[in-house]
Amino acid sequence: MFKLKINPLWNISVISITFLFLISLSSYVLTDIKGSAESLKSIYDFFAVNFERYYLIISFLIFIFLLIIALSPLGKLRLDLENKSKFSFFSWSSMLFATGMGAALLYWSTVEWLAYFNNPLDEVSNDYDGNLLLSRAYPLFHWGLTGWAIYCLPTIAFAFALMHKPDSSLTFSGILLNNQNGFVRNILDFLFIGAILTGAGVGLTLSFPLISAVISEIFSIQKNIFLDFSALILCLMIFGTSVYLGIQKGIKRLSNFNIIFVLIFLLLIFIIGPTKYIATNTIEPIGYMFSNYIDFSVNSSKYSLDWTVFYWAWYFALAPAVGTFIVNVSNGRSIREIIFGSLFIGSLGCFLHIGILGNTSIYLFENDILNSPLMYASENIGLETIVVQTIQSINYGNLLLIIFGLISIIFLCTTYDSSSYILATAAMKNFKNEPSRNLRLFFALMLVIQPALIMFIGGGESFKWLLVIFSVPLIFINILLVISIIKNAIKFRKS
Repeated sequence: MFKLKINPLWNISVISITFLFLISLSSYVLTDIKGSAESLKSIYDFFAVNFERYYLIISFLIFIFLLIIALSPLGKLRLDLENKSKFSFFSWSSMLFATGMGAALLYWSTVEWLAYFNNPLDEVSNDYDGNLLLSRAYPLFHWGLTGWAIYCLPTIAFAFALMHKPDSSLTFSGILLNNQNGFVRNILDFLFIGAILTGAGVGLTLSFPLISAVISEIFSIQKNIFLDFSALILCLMIFGTSVYLGIQKGIKRLSNFNIIFVLIFLLLIFIIGPTKYIATNTIEPIGYMFSNYIDFSVNSSKYSLDWTVFYWAWYFALAPAVGTFIVNVSNGRSIREIIFGSLFIGSLGCFLHIGILGNTSIYLFENDILNSPLMYASENIGLETIVVQTIQSINYGNLLLIIFGLISIIFLCTTYDSSSYILATAAMKNFKNEPSRNLRLFFALMLVIQPALIMFIGGGESFKWLLVIFSVPLIFINILLVISIIKNAIKFRKS
């Protein structure tokens, strides 16, 4: 008689929830693609409107809270993880940035300004320069400090929990509950896993149209379902191999290569493109954004409702995976290093992308080379097409587009290999137990196949709405994480 052997070190709750979530979501979306998207969109609209203030205020307070922790004596505490590798500053920074950002950064760095420029706020509707400055500043705000603070909060909560109890399971239930059985634990695990899967689904929905468009343009082949599947298989092979090899031999090397490649690409555009224009028009919006940082953070506007809420929701959804991964690679680093590293390395990397790619797009528009606002206003042209044509419009555009395509693929892979590793880590009962290679590969497959299936048949929009719906309880989970940090901090002070 065949008997299924279950590893006693596995967290069966996490594995079961992953299966059930994927099957339930697939059944719901595939039964009625259009209807499910409309239903989820209506729920999203309700939450976006009614919880907008919560998103804005709580996200800003998380940023302030982390600054206080970093600057306090608690910032000197150092994370000492048994059987975990220590990494150089460059490798640590590369993995930190690569797991938090994906190909979507390349995508939105180039075109996000169009969303604001074509839909100006009332106070700048008749002021071209003011509208353009605001259009440059808002992407910097959305990809900057507050977003990385949301990523960092679970990191610090997990770090304090491991300092207090080194064998903690790195899930919400693992650090928030003393009793690791019962209904509440299953709910917390469901939110943890669901957030990672919906966040991954959105990333795939945004990234694959861009990757396919680049490949289609480079090889002059028609963009179709076969091309999409070929790109998917290529990415799956790359990050599946990376996560199979583990952090030291796989994820670290791919992240290092990715960051070096990205820096070379951005430097080439900066030198080949309008160098002075990019430098000038990057510095000014950064100053403007910081001078209006509190206003952007806490005051409502049509941008906050349509964009900021979605971005903060996306960060909240990805934060469990990103935070857990950063803990895994931060052995030997102080709480202060982790917080400031996350905030400033992450933000600086995003500012470089937005400053160079966004201002290149604006330069092409202002010099009548590529009218991106007109293309954006057209319902027949996808944003990925605007990105591709922007890169091609620069000197040596075809060569840069090839590099851009490679970076997009690698960026996607560095995000998904770390997410797969974290899901596998969460599926272990004890943080000290390294997940097996097969378990890591299993989650790599689960992370991609189901979202890809839904995306290819036109249900990708459902992930966007589900992401925000899932993030609402995560707002309150983050409040519990803050309380957990404070409780552990009090214990450390007493000891």
